[in-house]
Amino acid sequence: MKNYFAIIAMLLFSIAAHAQNTVITSGLLHPESIITDGKFLYTTLIGKALAPTVKDGDGAISKLDLAGRPIDLNFNKAVLNAPKGTAILGNILYVADVDRVVGFDLQSGEKVDEVDLSAQGTQFLNDLTLKGDSVFFVSATDIGKIFKVTIATPHRIEALNIPKLIGPNGLLYDAKTDILYVAGLDRSDNPMGELGVISYKGGHYTYSTLTDARGMFDGIQMFDANTLIVSDWVTLKERKTRLLKINIKEKTYIEIEKNIDAADILYDRKQKRFLLPALRDGNIVEYKFK
Repeated sequence: MKNYFAIIAMLLFSIAAHAQNTVITSGLLHPESIITDGKFLYTTLIGKALAPTVKDGDGAISKLDLAGRPIDLNFNKAVLNAPKGTAILGNILYVADVDRVVGFDLQSGEKVDEVDLSAQGTQFLNDLTLKGDSVFFVSATDIGKIFKVTIATPHRIEALNIPKLIGPNGLLYDAKTDILYVAGLDRSDNPMGELGVISYKGGHYTYSTLTDARGMFDGIQMFDANTLIVSDWVTLKERKTRLLKINIKEKTYIEIEKNIDAADILYDRKQKRFLLPALRDGNIVEYKFK
């Protein structure tokens, strides 16, 4: 009888945990990243074909309300190919698109800026993260580099002077510690992507691994001062994407969710929720946990 009640308790716990995941938007064409300005949600769509490196002109940005209801499915007023990571600086939404970063006015959707990185040899710019009000970092997953871009006239582009990384993908800059966190994506049969830390001291950038976790990491967000949440594709052949909770001080991790569909991650601190673009399902999923 004790075993019976234990099984029932486990089932109820599983159902309760699953109930924390709620689809708030559906029918999107391969959503990859999502961001908020506190008033609306903006999600990048790779397009009808899941072709993240192809200049096919079918990418888009969709504008949603905070509940996930569509306002404008094609918010961008200029052509996009396969937009992925995003960052908001003032009134401009910056989007990584194959080999360039494009800026759109948040009110009109008009293109107001473009940073061309095609000369760097990349076809897979992935994520963006801001440092202050004039600099952003952008990852070039395919060539193992991270670039620092100073938004000036003209733009200044600097490759971080660190050893070549394994698929630098998700990025997160923490202004309080002046540290850049990197989630590495390795598409080999035995994925060895790392969770890394980049710091700047004495005029030099240094890189070190954060934990011994290895995988195909993508989204990375800060939950609190000592906790990161990271998405791990695990494998592209099966739907095994999981979320990891990283303890920064102890350099340890635990799995908090598995067998989900998630690319990038947004932590909406105001509403205390995570929003996950379900890339293959075409959904935006709200996820809450304590």
